[in-house]
Amino acid sequence: MMNANAEPLAVVHIAHIRRETIVSTIINAAISAGFFWFVFGEHDPVAVWGVGQWVFDYLPQSFMIALMSTLVPGALTAKKLRAGTLTSSDQLTRLPRSLIIRALLLALTAAVLGSSSVGAIAWMLGVESLANSTAMTLKVAYGAGLAFVITPIGLRAALARQSV
Repeated sequence: MMNANAEPLAVVHIAHIRRETIVSTIINAAISAGFFWFVFGEHDPVAVWGVGQWVFDYLPQSFMIALMSTLVPGALTAKKLRAGTLTSSDQLTRLPRSLIIRALLLALTAAVLGSSSVGAIAWMLGVESLANSTAMTLKVAYGAGLAFVITPIGLRAALARQSV
């Protein structure tokens, strides 16, 4: 929780990041399940390769989860900062101060890294199709995991007093 250029986060900041990350993780897991059901339904097995198939679907999933895991908690944090119910941390950030630009940057990064990583793993394992329940479980876990990683990154930047 510490940046080499600044003081450690205060307990209030840690609690805020923890609370928002838990909420974001749960919501994004549920959204991932809903979108899986919408896109793949009860189709069993789920094809892994091709446009609109399981690996390809990680591209929009990664983008949207990272975007919303940055925008929503970031906007709520900005509102609390403006209202004075939360103060800025002494942390510095290398991420853009603009919430929209920061969210887009994290979303694009997550889309590229996330979808290419899943594709590489599926390719290395030689996976051609997955049982519906397995495909859904992996997508929900990925959605929750991505929100768990991205939300605190975005929130630390939102709480930072300035950019480096």
